[in-house]
Amino acid sequence: MSTPFRYARANKGSRRVFSRTAIGAVLAGIVLTCTLGGCSNAKATSSTGGNSNGVTSSQILVGALNSQSGPLPADFAPIIYGVKAYFNMVNAHGGVNGRKIVLPGNLNLDDASSPSQDVDQARALVDQYHVFAVVGVATPSFSGASYLAQHDIPTFGYPIETQWTDGPSLFGTTGSYVDFASPQPEAAFLASQVHAKNVAVLAYNINQSSQACQGIVSSIKQFGFNVAYEDLSIPAPAGDLSSDITHIRDSGATFVASCMDIDGNIRLAQQLQQAGLTGITQYWLDGYDQSYLKSYSSLMQGVYFLIGHVPFEAVSAYPGKYPGMATYLAEMNKFYPKYAYSEVALNGWIAADQFVTGLRSIGRDVTRTRLVGAINKETNFTAQGIIPAVNWVSGGHNATQGPLCDAFVQVQGDRFVPVFGTDGTAFTCFNYPYPNVTTPTTIPLQPGIIG
Repeated sequence: MSTPFRYARANKGSRRVFSRTAIGAVLAGIVLTCTLGGCSNAKATSSTGGNSNGVTSSQILVGALNSQSGPLPADFAPIIYGVKAYFNMVNAHGGVNGRKIVLPGNLNLDDASSPSQDVDQARALVDQYHVFAVVGVATPSFSGASYLAQHDIPTFGYPIETQWTDGPSLFGTTGSYVDFASPQPEAAFLASQVHAKNVAVLAYNINQSSQACQGIVSSIKQFGFNVAYEDLSIPAPAGDLSSDITHIRDSGATFVASCMDIDGNIRLAQQLQQAGLTGITQYWLDGYDQSYLKSYSSLMQGVYFLIGHVPFEAVSAYPGKYPGMATYLAEMNKFYPKYAYSEVALNGWIAADQFVTGLRSIGRDVTRTRLVGAINKETNFTAQGIIPAVNWVSGGHNATQGPLCDAFVQVQGDRFVPVFGTDGTAFTCFNYPYPNVTTPTTIPLQPGIIG
């Protein structure tokens, strides 16, 4: 399976979720959740028992919950390395307000990508192990969200499902509200930058994939581009795309947007190349992955990607401008170098940073109620400049807001290269909701954007 894709929108005050797990993981997660556990968006009631469980005079005990086995471990398990690297860094400097943060290996629980096991493991962390908080949630089937919200457990992790809105104690790394269907001004902006007139759009016949590309279709049409061909019902995983390739060629499309997973995108690139359609600009919502670039460099040349965090490459491309990302890479290369360029691990780092930021704000009197209350007063959380600002006061749990600020990267040679940044930064910002205009224009950098 592939690494995180970037198409679900969450409320972050000014950006889209980058930590959208691999589209293949989301698709499998939908099947697992609905088949094994039932699909539900029910809200939780509240309980405040055990307000200081896991807290002693010298430490704070936390647990983690992610998919380490089952069909999708590569897409979720790396979150723990970002969490641990951050806690290692904090503990090496004395901890938080005199307490070390402890996450024992046996409290990094595996839900095996199973909805029912996710609930069981969430219960175990609270009822059996008495952790203070859960830091490092990454799963395609976060069925334990309701239980954690019901018990007011501060919970931090990778938001790819609507369950993250089950309660105010659940904090997704880039906001807890996920919206797969909103239009995307960035796609129209990219089409204008490459002077595309005819656009083709491809997606799987799964809601999260097709809805994402419906957003692209809407924005492309709104800004006056011609959607020359669209197929939003490709069976997943992608197989023979020859019919789509023929339609793309006959439509005269010079720009292809894909909401498939990275393996489907690689297949798309292969078949475009075999058909001699090498001059088409490709925009993939999944594929920002160095391991795939190493293996498929010739197929990925010129492909554009959209991400919602400082690109890993910005540290060298913009020396000195992104110290937060530089710190992340330095600490990850010290402790877990294999996962330094994993967006899932980066989610773990951001989750840990949000937890620690909240702890620092409440001092030595540590309770779950005080921590949750403090974080929900934050209006400008950026994980030390790695992401545009999350505003927990204004809709972080339940709304999409604008403006949107994102980073584009393009494959050039053997590297991902940041492109289209504003004022010497890696970010480009757009109004949202759309103004009544026909040209996809950018706006000045917004507060909370580092660089």
